[in-house]
Amino acid sequence: MDLSQRKLSQKEWESLEIPIRGRELKVLKMLYDGFDNVNVKHNDTQTMINYIKLDDTPVLPDDNSVNSGKKERMDKKNKKRKDDIDYYIYNKYLNDKMNRVAEKLENKIPIIKKRKLTLKKADIIRIENMESKIHNIKDSIFEFILLDLVYKFSESEGGSKNKYYYTIVKLFKYNILNINTILKDNITYLIDEYSKTADKVTFIENAYDYIERNEEVTKYKDLTLFPHQKKLYTFAKQPGNKLIFYQAPTGTGKTLSPIGLSKKYKIIFVCAAKHVGLQLAKACISLDIKIAVAFGCKDPGNIRLHWNAVKESVRNRKTGGIFRVDNSVGDNVEIIISDVQSYLSAMNYMTAFNKPEDILLFWDEPTITLDYDTHPYHEILSKNWKENIIPNVVLSSATLPSHTDLSDMMSGVHEKFESLEFTPITSYDCTKTIPIIDTKGKDVLPHLIFPTHGEIKNCLRHIRNFKTLLRHFDIRGITQFIIYVNDNCALKERFKINNHFENIESIDIISIKLYYLTLLKLVGDDYEKIYQHFKMKTTTEFESTIMLTTKDAYTLTDGPTIYLARDVDKIGDFCLKTAKIPKVMIDSIMEDIDTNEDIRLEIEKISKEINKNKDDKKEEDKDKEAVPEIKTELLVEKCEYLKRQLKRIQMGTKFIPNNIEHLKVWGKEDVGNAFTSDINDETVEKIMLLEVSPKWKILLLMGIGVFSLNNSDDYVSIMKNLAEKQKLYLIIASTDYIYGTNYQFCHGYIGKDLNGMTQEKTIQGCGRIGRSDNKKNYSIRLRNDDIVNTLFTKSENNIETKNMNELFA
Repeated sequence: MDLSQRKLSQKEWESLEIPIRGRELKVLKMLYDGFDNVNVKHNDTQTMINYIKLDDTPVLPDDNSVNSGKKERMDKKNKKRKDDIDYYIYNKYLNDKMNRVAEKLENKIPIIKKRKLTLKKADIIRIENMESKIHNIKDSIFEFILLDLVYKFSESEGGSKNKYYYTIVKLFKYNILNINTILKDNITYLIDEYSKTADKVTFIENAYDYIERNEEVTKYKDLTLFPHQKKLYTFAKQPGNKLIFYQAPTGTGKTLSPIGLSKKYKIIFVCAAKHVGLQLAKACISLDIKIAVAFGCKDPGNIRLHWNAVKESVRNRKTGGIFRVDNSVGDNVEIIISDVQSYLSAMNYMTAFNKPEDILLFWDEPTITLDYDTHPYHEILSKNWKENIIPNVVLSSATLPSHTDLSDMMSGVHEKFESLEFTPITSYDCTKTIPIIDTKGKDVLPHLIFPTHGEIKNCLRHIRNFKTLLRHFDIRGITQFIIYVNDNCALKERFKINNHFENIESIDIISIKLYYLTLLKLVGDDYEKIYQHFKMKTTTEFESTIMLTTKDAYTLTDGPTIYLARDVDKIGDFCLKTAKIPKVMIDSIMEDIDTNEDIRLEIEKISKEINKNKDDKKEEDKDKEAVPEIKTELLVEKCEYLKRQLKRIQMGTKFIPNNIEHLKVWGKEDVGNAFTSDINDETVEKIMLLEVSPKWKILLLMGIGVFSLNNSDDYVSIMKNLAEKQKLYLIIASTDYIYGTNYQFCHGYIGKDLNGMTQEKTIQGCGRIGRSDNKKNYSIRLRNDDIVNTLFTKSENNIETKNMNELFA
């Protein structure tokens, strides 16, 4: 593992200045505001009143400057105006369709009494002006969305009504402002009767379609803090020293949580992955949170301030620009972002301006390298922990050993810091399912892999400590189990579907998965029958999954795939071998690559001569004859000529996985969401000029990148850029790249040679997948079924636990 850290390059500094906008910025603001109000909610969904901009009701100040009588009169006036607007809009745009819905449901909407309107002429004009736009905006205005859903509800039959009923009820609970109250009341009136007869069993049976793939429920959802963020902020606000074990699935906002914590504390954010630190730095700058960076620092003197944190500097009188910064003055710094090796420098820097108890150490992925018996990094980790004087610490990771197994570490930290309060914060967000598939293409679920109930009970005890595993339980397999058990096993009445769930709206993905765990525990006497039933019944979803460049490519949908392996060269060779690219094409490509390599070496030679000439010109003295500029110009011209001679390297399109021609070859041209690469000629040319193995260049033409310590820094940099922009079809990487990798992957392979990888690291590997939206398909595909036991049973000899007790004692 390459954990060497370098100072930020000029390019990296410049990248921090690119502003974050849109929804991402709103998320950051919510994180910041959420520290003061953990129940903060934000929803941008447009309603009719918001769209027409009629939500400009005057509000009086909430203080003693306004007497209660005047306030009451103003509130009544505002309500009257809102009611009049709702009445006018409902009758003009919504009433007719709502009446048709009522007819289909053989029900009558309560008659709305006519009322005398006191709308201002300006309000009426605004409403009338919307007439011409009404057909173009229906898909984005909430009232029309509701009308469409209730119309579908009225047309549907049987259990399928459940989906629309559930969607409408869920949408009503969102924080969407200024919904037309008449429409909402009428819809509620029409669907209320259905709630009494709604079929919960059918709903559970179809949970995958009705809940997990329900686009409306996720599309219009409130923007809120995750439950684990609420717990973190609430505990952090309490007085006294604190140690927090902060464990939540990857992709749920852990590493951005310091944004809110900075409202109370000065933050030292420590990470091993530089790009994670840069992501936080960019977010802070977008919110004008004052930051410093400590990367590759040997002492506090190497720490650099971002311009927004500068207190003392020299400015250009004309432009106001800063050109001489005193980095030693850090009074303004709110968050300092550090690599692990620079932590003590960052700590000493921050304590020079702040009391230790006013600082919080937020350590991202503290278990990196702890899965090795010995590692050069261990000495650094131990030194940082033993010399740390910051009494407020958050250890943040998707996987952390249980504090009950860390007696030596906990004893040491309590001895060091008096009155230390400890709390574990654990999240098991699993609204988005990322199923695990074994080598036979079957879903991995406890009732499919453990033949005895004793093994199931051991598994359940383990899952209680690692509930993040629930996100890997495929909802379709779970619901099949639930229905079978309800129909065929001796359950007490209170545990059956219709009694366990109060109503349909109380059912969600998490409650279904927890119900599955409950049933697993209860079915001891019937378990053998259940296991045999599903053993005979289970069919494979895919015949195979490993032919990545040929017949199985179409199964890799919606986004890039990552293949984790120890021997990345072997997997790269396998991808090339199975692609069966004709020898004549390979020979032609290799010939072009060799030609380009010769040109590259010549260009490199000329470039060195050009740079030497420039340096000589700068250092020349009056007694020396200047290097003729014309010579340099000729060299530049020659260099440009050589670049034009570079061969354009191309791969036959039918050998590029999931390209249209490739899909036709394998009879899968009807697969609309098969994911393929998108690498432009400029990037290909850059790669072809790098000093890397020719096979990596051929793989790139197929859309396959490789992360390996043996590759050049320039190659890895280009691969990371392509991965971030989702331009690659497949990335082959060693497991040391999994920590802090924030790239968006839809599918992942855990290679055969990773048998023996620790439980924590396996879960970290699984956490690379599914960091995008719910509408996509995800999967984790095992190449060695022994990994199943690693995931679903307790590890007796946990090396991470052992190392934390030894190094952090």
